[in-house]
Amino acid sequence: PPGVIAMVRQGVINGSRKTLNPGKCVVTSIGGGSQEEMEWVNMNPRFLLVDVVYLADIRVLAAHDNFVAINNALMVDLGGQIAAETLGTRLMSQAGGQIPFVTGANLSKGGRSITCLPSTAQDGKVSRIVPTLPQGTVVTIQRNLADHIVTEYGAARPNGKTLRQRAQALINTAHPDFREALRREATKLSGEAQ
Repeated sequence: PPGVIAMVRQGVINGSRKTLNPGKCVVTSIGGGSQEEMEWVNMNPRFLLVDVVYLADIRVLAAHDNFVAINNALMVDLGGQIAAETLGTRLMSQAGGQIPFVTGANLSKGGRSITCLPSTAQDGKVSRIVPTLPQGTVVTIQRNLADHIVTEYGAARPNGKTLRQRAQALINTAHPDFREALRREATKLSGEAQ
C-alpha cells in the first residue's frame, strides 16, 4: 500500500525481527509508490516477491514468532463471529487472505489477530456490533478464532470466554447509543440458549 516503500527506505520497516526471511519485505506485488520508489524497489534485495500460495500459507505465517494479523470487518455478532464479506446476501468484499492470516496468527508463538471496525455504519444509524448476523451473511472468521476485536470505543478479546462474557465484552466496544439494546438482545439470546 502507499507509504510502505517509504517506510522500508527509512528503516522503519526492516524485517529484523522476522523468524523467516529476516531483513526481507516479502510481497506478492509491488505498487502504490512513486516512480522513484518503484525504481528503488526494482532488483532491490530487501524485497522478496513471492506467489500468494506461499505468502498465505498458514504454516508459513504461523512459523513467524509474534505474528500479528490486522484485518477489517463489516460486522461482528455478540458470539464473536466476524463477517467481512457480505451483509446478508449482499456481497461487499472478498475474504482475501483474512482466513489464513487470522489462523496463522492464532497458531504463531506469541501471535495475535486483531479485527478492526468502526462501531457504526450509515452515519451512526446502524450498529456494526450486532446480536446475530443477518440471515445469509457469510461468516468469514468463526467465533472460536476471534482473538481481538477493536472499535473506536475499545477492544474485546472474546476467545476463551463464555458466550455471556463474549457478549458483554463486545457490547463494551459498541457505540454507547446501541449498548442498552444490545444488552436486551443478549439477555433474550442467553434465554434461548438454555
